[in-house]
Amino acid sequence: MFDITLQSLDLETLRVVRQASEAIIILFGLAISYIAYTAYRQNQSRPMLFIAVGFVLVLFVPGAVAVVLLLLLGVPSPVVNSVNQFFELAGLGLILYGLWVPRRD
Repeated sequence: MFDITLQSLDLETLRVVRQASEAIIILFGLAISYIAYTAYRQNQSRPMLFIAVGFVLVLFVPGAVAVVLLLLLGVPSPVVNSVNQFFELAGLGLILYGLWVPRRD
């Protein structure tokens, strides 16, 4: 059943859908990060700052890095994936730290 569906799609359509989904992820990442940063500014909650920066590193930076390295500089995909994984791990670490650190009032 899936074989017929996948065979009917050409690679160009899949590439366009993939790029559009990457753009949507980047936009959502910016929106979530902005909301978290706004919460940090309102409450002066340092853990919320770590969460905001973590979301930037997890959701925005990998997409931007992929565009720059893959499309503009022609860096091989395995290198781009390794760089993106570093940013994602750093971002997840900051989010975890922001959720774990006790809040000071």
